[in-house]
Amino acid sequence: MLALAALLSACTASTNNSTPTPTTVIAQINLPAPTATPVPTNVEQVATAPASLDPCVLIDSQEASSYAGASFGPGEESTTPGGGKICTYGSETANVFMVEVAQAPDVATVKAEKADFLATLQANAQQLASGGLTVTELPAFADGATMGQLNTSVGGVAITGSAIGVLKGTIFFGFSDVVKGGAAPSPAAVQAEATTVLGRLP
Repeated sequence: MLALAALLSACTASTNNSTPTPTTVIAQINLPAPTATPVPTNVEQVATAPASLDPCVLIDSQEASSYAGASFGPGEESTTPGGGKICTYGSETANVFMVEVAQAPDVATVKAEKADFLATLQANAQQLASGGLTVTELPAFADGATMGQLNTSVGGVAITGSAIGVLKGTIFFGFSDVVKGGAAPSPAAVQAEATTVLGRLP
């Protein structure tokens, strides 16, 4: 679940002496995880997204700008190692918004990977909480969702973030907003946006 991995990486970064931008924080997602706080990537490694699931279309630049309180240009497209699709808005700025969409081969795979992801979160819950990350399970949202809110500082600079990862059948989508020196969207705003995106999925 890339969206929450962004917050996990930001949480881990708060223990370092450097002051990363949100882009630097998010760039850590695909690197090997630090021993103390592993970044779950299992869903990414087994998932692929059909051509019809374009993250830059699911949330376009205008909608991303309104949601994140920024002014974004066109999104930058990339893929996960397993073929999931990512759209990044505001790369190299103080407000970085990312959207991911992927599709697993079957429901059993989705459930297994979700269980592994949740186990990782639970195993690190105390450390994550001390690093300023709050994780909330939303089992009744679609086919299950996990939401995270981050409030921390790096080198005296406030870093806030919000993210959600949602399952619908075999489709996973998620989005995260990591903000340097500002406020990320509230939990209510996160759920409202996720509800809008759900209505666009096949």
